[in-house]
Amino acid sequence: MLRVGFCLLLVLLIAGCAQHGSAWNLLLSHDASGKVSHGTQASLVAAIRQGCQLRVAWGARRKADPSRTIEHTATPQWVSVRDGANVEIQIGGFMANQRVLGEPVEYHPRYERFGGTNAAVMWRAGLKTDGSFNAIWYRPDTGALVERIPQNHPMKWFADCQPGEAEALFPD
Repeated sequence: MLRVGFCLLLVLLIAGCAQHGSAWNLLLSHDASGKVSHGTQASLVAAIRQGCQLRVAWGARRKADPSRTIEHTATPQWVSVRDGANVEIQIGGFMANQRVLGEPVEYHPRYERFGGTNAAVMWRAGLKTDGSFNAIWYRPDTGALVERIPQNHPMKWFADCQPGEAEALFPD
């Protein structure tokens, strides 16, 4: 009997410690103007204050051809909580794709501004929970700004842990 109890306890301990994969929880979803459709900004802020990792997701349709879509998910490199409620993140630092949405390079609307197929162009963006999204294209060799594209998007904000109560990170 003692052996059965020990085996059962061992199985429960192993099951409790087993990795079940990453669980990303949707904490906030809002439209392009920041109007919340799911969750709360407070739950997102609490997750940040607890040290949870974040991901943000958004998508777009090509204006010239609305049947063409793209969806993005990114992990922020910088996270800020402004005034205890509004979240601002920075993402990016990746090379612009020469073949956007599978189009031939020469048909991409920014082809000429990127300097043709030989120019290296990097992309970064700042996103906020008010729906604002500021994309910046720049030349990595010179740091010169190629284009700044302020826009608004619906966004979904995820964290890798369940938030609970958390205190502010600034001193009183």
